[in-house]
Amino acid sequence: MVLLTNIFMPAARLRCIIGHQPTLLRILGYFLALTLGTGILGCTGPRTSAPPANAAELSDEGFHAYLTEVDVVTVDEAYRAMLILADGEDTSANFEERRQKLEDRGIARAAWKLQPENVIDIGSVAFMVCRICQIHGGINMRLFGSWGLSDRRYAMRELIYREMLSDTVDYDYMSGSALAALMRKADEVMEKKGLYESPGVELSDERDRDEQGNLIVPPPVKPPNRPNQPQ
Repeated sequence: MVLLTNIFMPAARLRCIIGHQPTLLRILGYFLALTLGTGILGCTGPRTSAPPANAAELSDEGFHAYLTEVDVVTVDEAYRAMLILADGEDTSANFEERRQKLEDRGIARAAWKLQPENVIDIGSVAFMVCRICQIHGGINMRLFGSWGLSDRRYAMRELIYREMLSDTVDYDYMSGSALAALMRKADEVMEKKGLYESPGVELSDERDRDEQGNLIVPPPVKPPNRPNQPQ
């Protein structure tokens, strides 16, 4: 509460207080970096090395193999990977469709303003994976993440804690091999949680079918014989 009050104090008053409290200055700096630092995430440039193939021409299966060979992943490629993880396929025609789908579902955030050709950061991918896998994390992730404050950093830390990511920093580039490994682990989480689309509920009492798919109807049960009852 004191820190929040100091932020809105006049500059002279703030300098007067902090001038005699270097520890407070460090705490304030950390607080600002923690809450506002996410704005620099995703401020990356385009990939400098040529990819082994044109990802847009690959099937979803081929795209997953492609990820294991590419050095770093672009925003467009990461968004496609997230839709494959969430839905089992990506039916989008272009990046704008992918972006719209992910933002509409709360998996990605429009405030990031990520550009499709730029390399994506680990924090952004971690956030999307947590949303898809319904990983809510601890109190800091729940509280500050819901406000958009360090949401990607807390998501990354949660995945590191769960051993889904190696120890790293949220603003580092996401490599293709790391994303492919993360998707495999996220797939296991979704399978355990039962998050994949389940078959329709069978409302009839048709339990068994033969090899041709025909319903096996058990013979009617005869009523038991009663004493002194004619056979």
